[in-house]
Amino acid sequence: MNWRDKVSQPQYAMRATKRLRAPMRDGVELSVDIFGPDTDEPFPALISYSPYWNEGQYLPVPSANPHPTAAWGNYAIEAGDSEYFAARGYVHVVANVRGTGESDGEYQLMGPVEAQDGYDLVEWVAAQSWCDGNVGMVGVSYFSWIQYLVAAQQPPHLKAIAPLEGATDFYRDVCYRGGILSLGFLSYWNSELSDRDSTSRSEREMSAEALRERIEQVKAENEDIRHLYSVYQLLCAPKKCPVLFDALMHPTDSEWYHERSGYTGFDKITVPVFCGAALDFWDLHLAGGFRAWRDLPDLPKKLLIYPRFHLRPFAENHDLLVRWFDHWLKGNDTGLLDEPDISLWVQGEDAWREEDAWPLDRTKWTRMYLRPEGLLSGTPPEGSEGTDSFDNVPYVTLESTFGGVPHLAYRTEPLAEPLEITGPIALELYASLTDTDGHWIVELRDVAPDGESRIVSKGWLKASFRARDEARSAPFRPDHPYDVAVPVVPGEIEQYSIQIHDTSNVFLAGHCMELIIKSLDHSLEGGWNTIFYHLPSSHEVTHTVHHDHDYPSHLLLPVIPPST
Repeated sequence: MNWRDKVSQPQYAMRATKRLRAPMRDGVELSVDIFGPDTDEPFPALISYSPYWNEGQYLPVPSANPHPTAAWGNYAIEAGDSEYFAARGYVHVVANVRGTGESDGEYQLMGPVEAQDGYDLVEWVAAQSWCDGNVGMVGVSYFSWIQYLVAAQQPPHLKAIAPLEGATDFYRDVCYRGGILSLGFLSYWNSELSDRDSTSRSEREMSAEALRERIEQVKAENEDIRHLYSVYQLLCAPKKCPVLFDALMHPTDSEWYHERSGYTGFDKITVPVFCGAALDFWDLHLAGGFRAWRDLPDLPKKLLIYPRFHLRPFAENHDLLVRWFDHWLKGNDTGLLDEPDISLWVQGEDAWREEDAWPLDRTKWTRMYLRPEGLLSGTPPEGSEGTDSFDNVPYVTLESTFGGVPHLAYRTEPLAEPLEITGPIALELYASLTDTDGHWIVELRDVAPDGESRIVSKGWLKASFRARDEARSAPFRPDHPYDVAVPVVPGEIEQYSIQIHDTSNVFLAGHCMELIIKSLDHSLEGGWNTIFYHLPSSHEVTHTVHHDHDYPSHLLLPVIPPST
């Protein structure tokens, strides 16, 4: 029998109850809406917890698979489809964190108080007459990454979580990718948050004198900000965009980020975890899913790596979520633990596959070298082969990018047979700069015979943060502490170890693998066509890539041999 026939089936109408008040230990009350079966029986509860107004759950739910050119619709409904859960015998609890929606208190931006409130919320839900005492957590993005922080508090009635599509490192995944400020996303995200009084955590937590000193320090140290008025003005008027202001006040990795990062509490999580992400969400959540899988302790866990960034509202994978929570909250054995722990979408082949480990045990680690005339080759250089260069162009605007941005491209010959790359990827780049800092932004692309180019994965690194954290690094997964910026000596050749996010892709016969190296986010087609762009460098910098016997710049790729 198929497991879908064994899970909870739709049999209930939904009943919604608005604006319940959940008391926290300090007297603050959270605003809670519940969506449950229209009966008086108790059921397991699934909590969705975030700063986004609960009113979103009452908006129409469009198709989960609209036409590719359609607008996102009610994209903020990331808590999940309440009617889907209620019909199958779950109470969907949608709660606003303190200081947002109609909840009391001050918004914490995922700080320790917000995680502590999550503990209290779980225990309050478990004690209600409509809950049978079994509680899980569900939702994507903010709803997802807060689950790790709450689970680390170990509320007794929390039985399982499902943080699909959730960042786990607030510095690396959200605010500073590769140490470069995530300007576009933080500006956009601030408009989505419901911080009613628009006051940053920095303003609340620092004395007026300390804040003034910190602002002046940032003004003096970050020349890129001084060349972009839309960002510089925040140092004068932080209430315009408090989330971005907080990131500006904390440019290096620190305790401020650690207390907002799920990974710092992984060792305290004891409940089963269903984690994952979309293969095309390199810019935010993909790394978080793989980090959770890799670093969570030895507990029941599953990893789902699916093809595309979710189209709001979050409605994909609900059958898998019900199966997960049926097992842990209802004791419904559908064979979940008898199957491999990883479900993986393989791009190129466009097919699902199940695996037991990541990286895959059968991985053949393979170097592909940067060679003259833009060649990407498995043959290492033997002598001197010269260099390739491109210039950073400061002050680039949307209108001036239609011709593309300066970049280097290295491409394989058309492949004679399919080549599968599945796992983490590293770029070891030997390069020099004409200034004391610069940005490295890299893309791995799949180029079809007709020239159509598709991004497979991305990576970033600010040159002054090139120092490796050897304790956290592996050859295929370089990591950096991002705690102290060390200026580059102009003209000096440095080794830049750049993590390119984990992926799975089969480059089909006739296709080429291509590596793009640049210093600006804009696509080669031109235009800032997503919200995921970074603070551009304000300096005219020549980036020179070296590739010869002494400086063998190369990709380290997880090649998967064909099945026999």
